[in-house]
Amino acid sequence: MTTNSEKSKLLLFLLEDSCKDGCVFHSVFDDEAGKMDLVWMSQSMLLNRSGDDGACAEVNHVDLQKADLVILIQRTPCVSVDLLKGKFPSWSGKFETWDFPAGEFTEESIKSHIGKLLVSLILQGGKRQSSSPQSVSSNPNLHSSIGTGSSNTGANDSKVADSKVSKDAVRVSRESKGRGGKTVTIVSGLLLDDGKLQELAKRLKQVCGTGGTVKEGKIEIQGDQCDRVLAELQNRGYKPKRSGG
Repeated sequence: MTTNSEKSKLLLFLLEDSCKDGCVFHSVFDDEAGKMDLVWMSQSMLLNRSGDDGACAEVNHVDLQKADLVILIQRTPCVSVDLLKGKFPSWSGKFETWDFPAGEFTEESIKSHIGKLLVSLILQGGKRQSSSPQSVSSNPNLHSSIGTGSSNTGANDSKVADSKVSKDAVRVSRESKGRGGKTVTIVSGLLLDDGKLQELAKRLKQVCGTGGTVKEGKIEIQGDQCDRVLAELQNRGYKPKRSGG
Protein backbone atom coordinates (compact mmCIF):
# COMPACT_ATOMS: atom_id res chain seq x y z
CA MET A 1 0.00 0.00 0.00
CA THR A 2 1.32 3.42 -0.93
CA THR A 3 1.88 5.95 1.81
CA ASN A 4 2.28 9.70 1.55
CA SER A 5 5.75 9.51 3.07
CA GLU A 6 7.06 7.16 0.40
CA LYS A 7 8.69 8.61 -2.65
CA SER A 8 8.70 6.62 -5.87
CA LYS A 9 12.08 5.97 -7.43
CA LEU A 10 12.73 6.32 -11.14
CA LEU A 11 14.42 3.64 -13.21
CA LEU A 12 15.46 4.84 -16.66
CA PHE A 13 15.91 2.32 -19.47
CA LEU A 14 18.26 3.93 -21.96
CA LEU A 15 18.62 2.48 -25.46
CA GLU A 16 20.75 3.67 -28.32
CA ASP A 17 18.08 4.10 -30.99
CA SER A 18 15.07 1.75 -30.63
CA CYS A 19 11.90 3.19 -29.12
CA LYS A 20 9.94 -0.04 -29.67
CA ASP A 21 12.42 -2.13 -27.70
CA GLY A 22 12.53 0.48 -24.95
CA CYS A 23 8.77 0.30 -24.52
CA VAL A 24 9.02 -3.47 -23.98
CA PHE A 25 11.51 -3.05 -21.13
CA HIS A 26 9.42 -0.26 -19.61
CA SER A 27 6.15 -2.20 -19.86
CA VAL A 28 7.48 -5.48 -18.45
CA PHE A 29 9.21 -3.78 -15.52
CA ASP A 30 6.23 -1.62 -14.51
CA ASP A 31 3.87 -4.59 -14.72
CA GLU A 32 6.01 -6.79 -12.48
CA ALA A 33 6.97 -3.97 -10.09
CA GLY A 34 3.29 -3.16 -9.66
CA LYS A 35 2.46 -6.76 -8.74
CA MET A 36 5.22 -6.71 -6.12
CA ASP A 37 4.24 -3.23 -4.84
CA LEU A 38 7.72 -1.78 -5.37
CA VAL A 39 8.47 1.91 -4.91
CA TRP A 40 10.08 1.91 -8.36
CA MET A 41 8.58 3.08 -11.64
CA SER A 42 10.31 3.15 -15.02
CA GLN A 43 10.72 5.18 -18.18
CA SER A 44 12.45 4.46 -21.49
CA MET A 45 14.40 7.00 -23.53
CA LEU A 46 16.91 7.06 -26.39
CA LEU A 47 20.53 8.09 -26.63
CA ASN A 48 20.01 8.95 -30.28
CA ARG A 49 16.55 10.05 -31.45
CA SER A 50 17.44 10.51 -35.12
CA GLY A 51 16.08 7.82 -37.41
CA ASP A 52 13.57 6.44 -34.89
CA ASP A 53 9.90 6.98 -35.67
CA GLY A 54 8.62 5.99 -32.22
CA ALA A 55 7.34 8.16 -29.40
CA CYS A 56 10.39 7.97 -27.14
CA ALA A 57 12.24 11.19 -26.40
CA GLU A 58 15.98 11.65 -26.61
CA VAL A 59 17.56 11.75 -23.16
CA ASN A 60 19.11 14.95 -21.83
CA HIS A 61 21.14 15.83 -18.75
CA VAL A 62 18.05 16.73 -16.70
CA ASP A 63 16.50 13.32 -17.42
CA LEU A 64 19.66 11.59 -16.21
CA GLN A 65 19.73 13.67 -13.05
CA LYS A 66 16.15 12.70 -12.19
CA ALA A 67 16.82 8.97 -12.54
CA ASP A 68 17.76 7.00 -9.41
CA LEU A 69 19.18 4.24 -11.58
CA VAL A 70 19.92 4.06 -15.29
CA ILE A 71 19.92 0.74 -17.14
CA LEU A 72 21.94 1.10 -20.32
CA ILE A 73 20.81 -1.42 -22.92
CA GLN A 74 23.37 -2.25 -25.58
CA ARG A 75 23.58 -4.84 -28.32
CA THR A 76 27.28 -4.25 -28.89
CA PRO A 77 29.43 -4.08 -25.72
CA CYS A 78 30.83 -0.63 -24.87
CA VAL A 79 29.23 1.19 -27.83
CA SER A 80 26.36 2.67 -25.80
CA VAL A 81 28.61 3.36 -22.82
CA ASP A 82 30.99 5.34 -24.99
CA LEU A 83 28.08 7.24 -26.52
CA LEU A 84 26.62 8.05 -23.10
CA LYS A 85 29.93 9.27 -21.70
CA GLY A 86 30.65 11.21 -24.86
CA LYS A 87 27.33 13.08 -24.74
CA PHE A 88 27.24 13.63 -20.97
CA PRO A 89 30.83 13.73 -19.68
CA SER A 90 29.88 15.56 -16.47
CA TRP A 91 27.12 13.14 -15.44
CA SER A 92 28.18 10.73 -12.69
CA GLY A 93 24.93 9.06 -11.72
CA LYS A 94 24.37 5.39 -10.96
CA PHE A 95 24.02 3.11 -13.97
CA GLU A 96 24.54 -0.46 -15.06
CA THR A 97 24.76 -2.05 -18.49
CA TRP A 98 22.81 -4.96 -19.91
CA ASP A 99 24.42 -6.53 -22.96
CA PHE A 100 22.20 -8.16 -25.58
CA PRO A 101 24.28 -9.58 -28.46
CA ALA A 102 22.69 -9.41 -31.90
CA GLY A 103 19.78 -11.82 -32.21
CA GLU A 104 19.33 -12.24 -28.45
CA PHE A 105 16.96 -9.32 -27.89
CA THR A 106 14.01 -11.59 -27.04
CA GLU A 107 11.10 -11.33 -24.62
CA GLU A 108 12.55 -14.24 -22.65
CA SER A 109 15.95 -12.58 -22.25
CA ILE A 110 14.32 -9.27 -21.31
CA LYS A 111 12.19 -10.91 -18.61
CA SER A 112 15.22 -12.76 -17.29
CA HIS A 113 17.22 -9.54 -16.84
CA ILE A 114 14.28 -7.72 -15.28
CA GLY A 115 13.54 -10.62 -12.93
CA LYS A 116 17.06 -10.47 -11.52
CA LEU A 117 16.82 -6.70 -11.18
CA LEU A 118 13.54 -6.94 -9.26
CA VAL A 119 15.07 -9.36 -6.77
CA SER A 120 18.01 -6.98 -6.27
CA LEU A 121 15.71 -3.99 -5.70
CA ILE A 122 13.57 -5.91 -3.20
CA LEU A 123 16.64 -7.00 -1.23
CA GLN A 124 17.68 -3.34 -1.12
CA GLY A 125 14.36 -2.38 0.49
CA GLY A 126 12.50 -1.47 -2.69
CA LYS A 127 9.04 -2.58 -1.56
CA ARG A 128 6.47 -0.19 -0.14
CA GLN A 129 5.66 -0.40 3.55
CA SER A 130 2.19 -0.67 5.04
CA SER A 131 0.67 2.71 5.93
CA SER A 132 -0.08 1.52 9.48
CA PRO A 133 1.49 -0.98 11.91
CA GLN A 134 0.13 -4.51 11.78
CA SER A 135 -2.72 -4.86 14.23
CA VAL A 136 -3.27 -7.90 16.38
CA SER A 137 -6.42 -8.72 14.40
CA SER A 138 -4.42 -9.03 11.16
CA ASN A 139 -2.43 -11.92 12.57
CA PRO A 140 -4.30 -15.17 11.78
CA ASN A 141 -2.74 -16.84 14.83
CA LEU A 142 -4.38 -14.33 17.18
CA HIS A 143 -7.95 -14.12 15.86
CA SER A 144 -9.44 -16.31 18.58
CA SER A 145 -8.15 -14.08 21.39
CA ILE A 146 -9.59 -10.74 20.26
CA GLY A 147 -12.21 -9.24 22.53
CA THR A 148 -11.83 -11.85 25.28
CA GLY A 149 -10.56 -9.45 27.89
CA SER A 150 -7.40 -9.14 29.96
CA SER A 151 -7.80 -12.59 31.48
CA ASN A 152 -6.36 -14.05 28.25
CA THR A 153 -3.18 -11.95 28.24
CA GLY A 154 -1.02 -14.98 28.93
CA ALA A 155 -2.63 -16.91 26.09
CA ASN A 156 -2.07 -14.00 23.74
CA ASP A 157 1.60 -13.80 24.70
CA SER A 158 1.94 -17.51 24.05
CA LYS A 159 0.39 -17.22 20.59
CA VAL A 160 2.66 -14.27 19.74
CA ALA A 161 5.64 -16.40 20.76
CA ASP A 162 4.34 -19.34 18.70
CA SER A 163 3.93 -17.01 15.71
CA LYS A 164 7.51 -15.79 16.05
CA VAL A 165 8.82 -19.33 16.28
CA SER A 166 6.87 -20.35 13.17
CA LYS A 167 8.27 -17.42 11.20
CA ASP A 168 11.81 -18.23 12.31
CA ALA A 169 11.42 -21.92 11.43
CA VAL A 170 10.84 -21.38 7.70
CA ARG A 171 13.40 -23.01 5.42
CA VAL A 172 13.95 -22.54 1.69
CA SER A 173 15.78 -25.18 -0.31
CA ARG A 174 16.10 -26.51 -3.83
CA GLU A 175 15.74 -30.09 -4.92
CA SER A 176 16.25 -31.96 -8.19
CA LYS A 177 16.79 -35.56 -7.07
CA GLY A 178 14.06 -37.86 -8.33
CA ARG A 179 12.42 -35.11 -10.38
CA GLY A 180 13.64 -36.04 -13.84
CA GLY A 181 16.40 -33.44 -13.81
CA LYS A 182 14.03 -30.59 -13.00
CA THR A 183 14.79 -28.25 -10.11
CA VAL A 184 12.14 -27.29 -7.56
CA THR A 185 12.35 -24.67 -4.80
CA ILE A 186 10.76 -25.92 -1.56
CA VAL A 187 9.45 -23.79 1.32
CA SER A 188 8.99 -25.76 4.56
CA GLY A 189 8.27 -24.98 8.20
CA LEU A 190 5.19 -22.87 7.45
CA LEU A 191 2.64 -23.36 10.24
CA LEU A 192 -0.31 -22.27 8.13
CA ASP A 193 -3.64 -23.85 7.33
CA ASP A 194 -4.27 -25.06 3.79
CA GLY A 195 -6.04 -21.86 2.74
CA LYS A 196 -3.15 -19.66 3.85
CA LEU A 197 -0.63 -22.01 2.27
CA GLN A 198 -2.48 -21.86 -1.04
CA GLU A 199 -2.63 -18.06 -0.81
CA LEU A 200 1.10 -17.77 -0.13
CA ALA A 201 1.90 -20.27 -2.87
CA LYS A 202 -0.10 -18.20 -5.34
CA ARG A 203 1.83 -15.07 -4.39
CA LEU A 204 5.22 -16.80 -4.69
CA LYS A 205 4.27 -18.12 -8.13
CA GLN A 206 3.42 -14.57 -9.19
CA VAL A 207 6.70 -13.19 -7.85
CA CYS A 208 8.74 -15.93 -9.54
CA GLY A 209 6.73 -15.95 -12.75
CA THR A 210 6.43 -19.72 -12.74
CA GLY A 211 4.22 -22.60 -11.58
CA GLY A 212 4.07 -24.41 -8.29
CA THR A 213 1.94 -26.39 -5.87
CA VAL A 214 1.34 -27.26 -2.20
CA LYS A 215 2.25 -30.77 -1.05
CA GLU A 216 2.21 -32.17 2.49
CA GLY A 217 2.31 -28.72 4.08
CA LYS A 218 5.16 -27.50 1.88
CA ILE A 219 5.16 -25.07 -1.03
CA GLU A 220 6.96 -26.19 -4.18
CA ILE A 221 7.92 -23.59 -6.81
CA GLN A 222 9.22 -24.68 -10.19
CA GLY A 223 12.86 -23.85 -10.93
CA ASP A 224 15.70 -22.48 -8.82
CA GLN A 225 13.81 -19.54 -7.27
CA CYS A 226 15.50 -19.45 -3.85
CA ASP A 227 16.59 -15.80 -4.01
CA ARG A 228 13.17 -14.53 -5.08
CA VAL A 229 11.33 -16.68 -2.55
CA LEU A 230 13.63 -15.59 0.29
CA ALA A 231 13.14 -11.94 -0.62
CA GLU A 232 9.34 -12.22 -0.72
CA LEU A 233 9.16 -14.12 2.57
CA GLN A 234 11.38 -11.54 4.26
CA ASN A 235 9.09 -8.77 3.08
CA ARG A 236 6.17 -10.68 4.62
CA GLY A 237 7.79 -10.69 8.05
CA TYR A 238 9.33 -14.14 7.98
CA LYS A 239 12.94 -14.86 8.85
CA PRO A 240 13.61 -17.68 6.38
CA LYS A 241 16.88 -19.51 6.15
CA ARG A 242 18.30 -21.24 3.12
CA SER A 243 19.08 -24.89 3.57
CA GLY A 244 20.66 -27.54 1.42
CA GLY A 245 22.41 -26.71 -1.85
